[in-house]
Amino acid sequence: MEKALDIIKNWALTIVTFEDGALEKAGNIAKEMGMKNALIVIGGGSVEKSGQLGRLQATLTRAGVKHDLFKGIEPNPSVESIYRMALKLLHCKADGIVGLGGGSVLDACKAANVMVSAKADDIHPYFGVDNIKKSFKGTLLPFLPIPTTAGTSAEVTKYSNITDHALGVKKLVSDETIIPKRAIVDPELTKSCPPALTRIVGLDTLTHLMEGYMNNVHDSVDPGANARAIEGMRLVFKYLPRAVKDGSDMEARRAMSAACVLGGTVIVYKSTGGPHMNSFSWFSVLDHGEATALMLPYYTAYYGKNIQDKLKQVAALMGLTASGDVTRAVVLGLIDFYKAIGQKTRLAEHARFPKEFIEKAIADAAQNQMKLDAMPRPIPGARSKEILRTIIEGAWTGDIDAILAL
Repeated sequence: MEKALDIIKNWALTIVTFEDGALEKAGNIAKEMGMKNALIVIGGGSVEKSGQLGRLQATLTRAGVKHDLFKGIEPNPSVESIYRMALKLLHCKADGIVGLGGGSVLDACKAANVMVSAKADDIHPYFGVDNIKKSFKGTLLPFLPIPTTAGTSAEVTKYSNITDHALGVKKLVSDETIIPKRAIVDPELTKSCPPALTRIVGLDTLTHLMEGYMNNVHDSVDPGANARAIEGMRLVFKYLPRAVKDGSDMEARRAMSAACVLGGTVIVYKSTGGPHMNSFSWFSVLDHGEATALMLPYYTAYYGKNIQDKLKQVAALMGLTASGDVTRAVVLGLIDFYKAIGQKTRLAEHARFPKEFIEKAIADAAQNQMKLDAMPRPIPGARSKEILRTIIEGAWTGDIDAILAL
C-alpha cells in the first residue's frame, strides 16, 4: 500500500484526498474549489439509507456551502438523465457539482457539466475523442467526485459513458477537459457495498489495470503507467478475495480503493481494448464490470503471442508457475481467480445474455477498426469477423484452445 499511496499522493492530474473518513472534508474542499451553491448528485437511495448523503450535507453546511439535491441517476446513465441534471443545475443556479455514488453518477456529472458550462442544448456533439477541447474554450463548473465503490475509476479519468436509448447505443466522451481537478476517496464509503457489487467493481478495476498494462501501442505515451498497473494488480489479486469475503475488512477496502485509483491513472493515457469494446454492445444485458471482466481472459488468450514478457509479470503477481505456456497459465489463472470469488466465467452462464448478442458484438467491433488496430495484438480488418467470432464464442463456451491457436 505504501507505494500505491505514494503514487496517488503525487498524481499530477487530480488532487486526490485519500483516507478513511475523508467525506468529512468535503465541505472545506468544495469551498476551496470556489463553491458557494453546490448541486449534490446521487443515484438511488443507498447513500441516503447508509447516512452518507446526510454526512455530506452536514459537512457542506458547516463549511457555509449551500446545496441542492438531484437524485435518480440510473446505472448506464441516459441522455435523458443528463438533460434533466443540466436543467436542475440551471434552475438552482449551482456554481459547482458534488457527485456521491458509483461510476454512473460521476459519469453523468461530467456530461451535464459540459452541457451547462458550454451553454449547449445537445450532448451528442461532445461524444468521441477531444470534441470538448476542440469547441469549448471556457471553464467547467468545479466538480468534486466522491466514489462510493472501488471500481470505475471515474474520479480520475477523462471518460464519461452515456447511454442513448433512442439509438440503442452506449456512447463515450473522451476528453482531458473533464478530468476532475479534485477528488475524495474515502474507503469507508465502500463498506456498505454487498459482496456481488464488491466483486463486480473490483473486477472492473482489474480490467482497467490489465487492459492498460497489456496495451503495447501506447506504452510511450505514459512511461510510468505499466509500473502503476503492476502495483494495482498486486493489490487486486491479494485483497479482492478478502473484500468480497468480509466487507468490514478495512485493510482490503483501502487496498481496493487504492487499486481503483491506480487503474484510473493507467487508462487516462493508455486505452482499453477488446473487453471494454464488447461491453458497449452488451450494456442492456450485462453490467459493465461483468462484461469487461468476463471477456478479459479470452482477449488475453488472443493477445498472448505479442506480450509474453508482460504476461510473465502478471503470472508472477498471481503466484503462478508459468515455465511453459505463459499465456495459457495466465488465462486459466484468471478463470480460477474468478471462480474463487464466485464470478461467472462463461457468457452462457448469464441467463439474461442472448446468444445472438455474440453477432451484435462482432458487427459492432468490425466497425471500429481504430480500436482493433490499437490492441496489443492487432486484428486485421480482413479477418476481424473470423477472429472476433473465435474469441467471443470461446467466451460463450469457456474453451480457450481455438483462441490460442489463432
